[in-house]
Amino acid sequence: MSNHDVPRTLFVGIGKTGVAWYRCALPAMYLDQDWVGVGRGKSGFVMMTGLTERPLTVADMSSYDVVVLQQPATEEWLKTIRWLQDSGTTVLYEIDDYVQAVRKKDDHVNQDKFGVETVRWYETCMRVCDGIIVSTPWLAKRYRAFNSRVWVCRNGLDLGRYNLSRPDRPGVAIGWSGGTGHLKAAMPWLQEVATVMEQRPEARFVSVGQPFANSFIKRFGAERCLSMGFAPLDTYPAAMTIFDIALAPAGKGNFYRGKSDLRWLEAGALGIPVIADPDVYPDIEHGVTGFHAATPAELQKTLLELIDDEATRKRVGAAARAFVREHRDMRVMAGQWADVLNEAVSAPIAEAI
Repeated sequence: MSNHDVPRTLFVGIGKTGVAWYRCALPAMYLDQDWVGVGRGKSGFVMMTGLTERPLTVADMSSYDVVVLQQPATEEWLKTIRWLQDSGTTVLYEIDDYVQAVRKKDDHVNQDKFGVETVRWYETCMRVCDGIIVSTPWLAKRYRAFNSRVWVCRNGLDLGRYNLSRPDRPGVAIGWSGGTGHLKAAMPWLQEVATVMEQRPEARFVSVGQPFANSFIKRFGAERCLSMGFAPLDTYPAAMTIFDIALAPAGKGNFYRGKSDLRWLEAGALGIPVIADPDVYPDIEHGVTGFHAATPAELQKTLLELIDDEATRKRVGAAARAFVREHRDMRVMAGQWADVLNEAVSAPIAEAI
């Protein structure tokens, strides 16, 4: 699949998670390299998933020129990093979230897992690694405090998973999808969605992941509200095809500033117009590849316009899809990962603390 010449690399992701897919499995597969998803068992690391030439153990990691580790943050990982470096392997730290902000988020289910001591292990491992790979320029600025060698690899998509039809259906479905930690940011937008639904009986609300739509049922009836649980990666794009308009709100704290534009990319790949926070989604060209809403009032105005104007929904959705296919296809984005891997091995190994 790859036309890139890169050092022999192993990507090590967090178990079977979505973040392991987007940030480890995809770059590995599009560069023809190996990847695994690792969990922790009673006797140490456990290989949970992956795609390699042969079954691997932790001891096999030292046979690679480069090992990309996703968010290592324990003493066990620290020892593994140093052992790999002593074996001549370049070790890179991969992260696409601002973990320092999670403990301040009381609407995040993992808040208690990111205390000061845990975060210190994240930062220690960052310092010891031979460089850090992040998903946004904002994260690069933040994490440069822990390592002078930081590279940005923006998210890309395997677009074959998004070659799905979106059949015509009555009404207009407003959709939100996502995981934990977004309740406070979403609430002001959800209130505007409810106001719009009062004014437009043809509007419906669908949520994927967090069950936000359940709170609308008493007011609007089950026929206009649908909450879908966390969808497996294989079916997640299909779950989004029910949307006619997608929402991408964000709060103003560092937790949100550290987020990537993946929500826009996925909706755009399906031809769905997105209304998004301008700080987190600056690459959206307002009115062309999506819409910005800096305030709930701006959201309501744009929602009403889009519900009333199917032609605009289709035009902007098509433009977003064209943008994603030209600029954020993983076949294109693999090049940035190749550049990082080659640069990482060509420069001196970082000095361990």
